[in-house]
Amino acid sequence: MKTVFLGTDDFPVPSLHALAESDHRPALVATKPDGPRGRGRKIYPQKVRLVAEELGFPCEQPADVLAPEFMDRLRKLAPDVIIVVSFGRILTEEFLAIPAKYCINAHASLLPSFRGASPVPHAILAGDRVTGITIQKIEVALDTGPILTTVETEIEKHENTGALFNRLAVLSGKALVQGLDLIASGKGELRPQDEAKATLAPKLVKENGFIDWENAAEEIDRLVRGYTPKPGSRTRFGPRKLIVMEGRVEDDNFGLGMPGGVMTAGEEGIRVCTGRGIFRVLRLKPENGRNMTAGEFVRGHQFPPDARFG
Repeated sequence: MKTVFLGTDDFPVPSLHALAESDHRPALVATKPDGPRGRGRKIYPQKVRLVAEELGFPCEQPADVLAPEFMDRLRKLAPDVIIVVSFGRILTEEFLAIPAKYCINAHASLLPSFRGASPVPHAILAGDRVTGITIQKIEVALDTGPILTTVETEIEKHENTGALFNRLAVLSGKALVQGLDLIASGKGELRPQDEAKATLAPKLVKENGFIDWENAAEEIDRLVRGYTPKPGSRTRFGPRKLIVMEGRVEDDNFGLGMPGGVMTAGEEGIRVCTGRGIFRVLRLKPENGRNMTAGEFVRGHQFPPDARFG
C-alpha cells in the first residue's frame, strides 16, 4: 500500500522507525515547519524531519497541510492510507477524502476513554491500571472515529507521564503496522466507539497541579506522576515554591499527623502527612532550581519540629 505520514515532535519518531521496517514505508512524510523554542526563541529543526531524512523518506514541511496546493500534491501521490500521529491539526472532510481507503490515527489511550490532547497523564490521574494505543479511522470530530485495532499495556506502579509517554510512542509504531497489515489484507474491520463510555483528556493546566495535602497519599501520588515531567505538581515549603518530581505512598500507622506536616526528613526522603497515609517525597525541584533528591534538599534547609508543606 502507498502511505503518507503526518507527524510532529517526538511521539511519532518510533512510528517512523516501525514503518521503515514494514511493507508500508511512506511515500511522503509531512511535518510542521521548523520553529522557535525556549527563552532564546532559537529555531530548532523538527525531529520528524531529521528522522525521515535519516530513514530515506521524502519529507516536506508545508505551512498548512489544508492549503489547496498541498492537498493537490497529495491527490497526485494517490495514497491508499494517510497516517497521522501527534500532528496537532484538525483535518477537514476534504482532506480526509484524499486517500483511496481512509486516514488513520494512533491515539495514546484506549478509546473512547480520554479523547483529546493529553490522554497519557489523564490515564494516570484517573488511577487506571491499563492503557494502550488505539488505531482509529479519523473523522472530523476529534478522536471519535471507528476503531481498527487496539494494543494494551499495563501502567506500572511508579510510572510517570514521561516514562509512559515514551513506552506508548514505541507501542504506537507496532500498533500502526498491525493496523496497516489488516487494511492491506482486507481484514480491517472498523467498530464504532461506545459514546456512553467516552471521556475527555484536555491539556493539563498548571494551576490544577497544586498539591492538596488533605487528599489521600494515593491521590497525591497520581497527581505527582501525572504532572511529571510537565507542568509539574507544586507545593510550598515556607516561602519556597517547589515542584515534587517523585515520591512513594506509605501507610500511616498512627494517623496523628497534620496534613502537610513533616514527620521525618533525611537522606531516605521527606515523609509528609496527608489526609490518609504518608507520602514520602524522593525528588523535588525548587522553582528556578535544579531537580534534586530529597536528601540534597534536606541538607540545604532547616526542618523545625513544626515544618509543614503547603
